[in-house]
Amino acid sequence: MTVLFLPGTLCDERVWLPVWKKLPAMARAYVPLQWANTLQDMLALTSDRATQGEKVHLVGYSMGGYIAALWALTYPERVASLTLLGYSPLGLTNEETARRKQLLAVLKQGKFASRQSQYLANMIIPAKQDSLLPFITDMASDLGGATLQAQVSSTTPRKDLCAKLTTLKCPVHIIAADKDAVVPVASIHQAGSKLPGATVSIVQDSGHMMLLEQPEKVASLIVKGLSL
Repeated sequence: MTVLFLPGTLCDERVWLPVWKKLPAMARAYVPLQWANTLQDMLALTSDRATQGEKVHLVGYSMGGYIAALWALTYPERVASLTLLGYSPLGLTNEETARRKQLLAVLKQGKFASRQSQYLANMIIPAKQDSLLPFITDMASDLGGATLQAQVSSTTPRKDLCAKLTTLKCPVHIIAADKDAVVPVASIHQAGSKLPGATVSIVQDSGHMMLLEQPEKVASLIVKGLSL
């Protein structure tokens, strides 16, 4: 079966490279969500990469986790497993929704560049910022403010999907980082309590960018999710 990998906000396939290097050989496909302008585009791109006639494993990071969950709920018969990293099925809090609205206002004024480093630094634990911040800053600069604006507007608001996810017949694996400042681990545990059939795993000593901070651990947990 093919494993589909979906990236987070303002990320492309580069965010997955460290993890892919630690994974065993497998049929792999990447969903280029950075090409999308709308939520419908994101779901269509996922369908385009999904192998016809067989089930696929979905592995979504952050925003990609939201898209993977929505796609799984739309095409449950086509999903072998669902792995969600750095994404809480509880949806966005009122505070996070308000923060996103402020971000969109900044983006519409073309002022994001001046705040980019602060925004991105929040995704990495302090000990890893010197080594990783230049990498994600380059990725964000390449994709640009227009991509960020399209992605944030397309995925805000996000409803609580927990009740719907309980209807899935496939294994659901949620992976969280213990020091995630974007998606707090408490939110993941709360979501897990609403999904009694799901498995919750915690990556230690990592922030939201766990794919870059702890790629070997993340890879091992992804393999675990594929074999549940």
